[in-house]
Amino acid sequence: MSFIYKDNEQVAIEIKKLMLDSKITQREIAAILDIKPQGLTKMLLKKNFGFEDVQKILSAMGYHLTIDFTKDLEEYTKQDVLPEKE
Repeated sequence: MSFIYKDNEQVAIEIKKLMLDSKITQREIAAILDIKPQGLTKMLLKKNFGFEDVQKILSAMGYHLTIDFTKDLEEYTKQDVLPEKE
């Protein structure tokens, strides 16, 4: 699964979708992480939700975090394409 990052709330939503697809509950993930289910909910909702948190949750689900940097197509067009000769 991949998506273009918008904000941390979106990341939490995508993780929840992955949980549904994987048929794993927040309670099961919390048990694997040795935290209370409320702790997992708090982790998903916190404003400074970081890569370490994402990796812990994904790892508990059998996934890993992959980061891929791509150039914005619009910016690429503006900066890197030579103007056509007349």
